[in-house]
Amino acid sequence: MSEAFNNRPFPRGVLIAVATLLGFIILMISIARLTGMKMDQAPVTPEIQSREIQFLDNTDGSIAVYDFTTNALITTLPAGEGGFIRGVLRSMGRQRKGYDAKLSEPFHLARRESGHLTLKDPITGIQLELRAFGVTNEAVFTQLLPPTSNTHE
Repeated sequence: MSEAFNNRPFPRGVLIAVATLLGFIILMISIARLTGMKMDQAPVTPEIQSREIQFLDNTDGSIAVYDFTTNALITTLPAGEGGFIRGVLRSMGRQRKGYDAKLSEPFHLARRESGHLTLKDPITGIQLELRAFGVTNEAVFTQLLPPTSNTHE
């Protein structure tokens, strides 16, 4: 460091402000824990469209995506493509290991009245709001839903 800062003490006001902020945070966390107060979560709107989807690894590194109910092939993600879907599957697969469940078990993909998509793992109970990962990433999963019609399912 330069010699200009050698003999200067750290500003006392900054130390007091940081200590006050930390004390306030600790106090608020303590109050929340003791009273059981929790933040309200946004309500999940009802489903208007859904599909049970199954992901199966192929020997060539691609992933086949099936409609679990009809066993119809929806799409195949070639090796090295579908990065967001593969990332979500890796994360969900890690969670399923604790339940001794295979990744080949189906997931529940749904479009909500709000227009957002959710992906739920019925085995672990984890539900992802896909919009949280960005509109572009959410759109990748939109392609896995059945084609939209004018009537609600």
